[in-house]
Amino acid sequence: MAFFSFALATLVVGPLIHTFVDRKPNRRTRYRIVELWLLWWLAGGGFWAMFGGLGHVGPQASEIADTIGFTHSQFQWEVGWADLAVGFVGFLCIWRRGDWMTAAVVVLAILYIGDAIGHVMQWVAHDNTDPDNIWAIPPDVLQPVVSAVLLFWYRRLQATSAEGAPTSTAGSTAAG
Repeated sequence: MAFFSFALATLVVGPLIHTFVDRKPNRRTRYRIVELWLLWWLAGGGFWAMFGGLGHVGPQASEIADTIGFTHSQFQWEVGWADLAVGFVGFLCIWRRGDWMTAAVVVLAILYIGDAIGHVMQWVAHDNTDPDNIWAIPPDVLQPVVSAVLLFWYRRLQATSAEGAPTSTAGSTAAG
């Protein structure tokens, strides 16, 4: 529970702070604010996905499986590598924006909504009320939904922006 709460808190506090300390010329525009929030939800969320993935494949994997209410197995290894992959794609959005952000949201949505369904099924079908099974559900739903809404808003602002935002997203890069 603490892991999920702390991770979600960083996805709110991080972009808030970044918004206030941002020094880009377009720092107070809606476009830039949405870009920062989307970036934090993808790259910051990517960091937490990689951290969680390392837990699933690392030396503490058996203990982590216990906190979720599962037994340690090959499937945990595979989920760990999936978390590492989706996290890495999200984290790369720091340097590669454009279509990378769209790809990151798509893979995040597929993996995390699937994870959420699995956790709900474990809860309902097997009465798995272990804290890390139940507390995985909110971020597994929130991260892809919030990221998709932010991406939609970002693309919309990007296409209509007179704020100096690029109109082409294919392969664009940015540091921020």
